[in-house]
This record gives sequence, structure tokens and C-alpha cells, in this order.
Amino acid sequence: MANQHTQSGGSSALTLIDATIEAFDQGQTASPQEGMSLLTDWFSSVKSDKRTEDLIEPMQQLRDELQTGSPSNTKLVQLLNQLADSTQGKANQVDSELQSRLTTLATALRNFAGQLSTAV
Repeated sequence: MANQHTQSGGSSALTLIDATIEAFDQGQTASPQEGMSLLTDWFSSVKSDKRTEDLIEPMQQLRDELQTGSPSNTKLVQLLNQLADSTQGKANQVDSELQSRLTTLATALRNFAGQLSTAV
């Protein structure tokens, strides 16, 4: 999960979704620092959109947990599952191309949470 996901001003939400899916598909090779970089991109993407404001709090909690230096797997699992649930809810409200990607993202978040839960 190299820093290939850093979003430029003109990048689309689809690019960010795809980068996140790719990052989580790499499983536990992702470092907390790489997760922070990806979260920064997400904050930039969702902070001004009322439709995504319910994602901000769990993302902030996830960022805070990653910044501790020794994040709790239990807390990460909880937050990732919460984000997956919210993402799936958003998928049910959008067009089919975005819906498919958001559903895949929700699945990737849940899969990664599952990997973390077995590492506890």
C-alpha cells in the first residue's frame, strides 16, 4: 500500500474508492502511517459533503487510534465495521457504478476487520 493513493485536487471519488479497496486487499501489510495517508485523502473528499457527514466521526476515531502508535486491534475492528456499515448504506443511495464500488469497499473493510480480529 505505497503512497500511490494520494489524491490530487482533480481526482475523482472513484479513484479514491479504488485506491482504498486496493489498499485493504493487501491485508495486514498496510502500516498505520499508510492508513493515515489514506484517511487524509478521505477527509479531504468527504468533509464538505452533507451526504457523507456520518462518516467523519468514525474516520476521526480511526485516525486517532492509528496515531496512538500502538493501535488496539479490537478498536480498529469496531471502527472498520462501523465504516463498512455506513459505506454499505451509502451504496444503497447512489447510481449503479458507484454502488458496485461502494459495496466492494464495504466488503474490503469488513474483510480487513476480520483479518485484524483473528490477529488479536
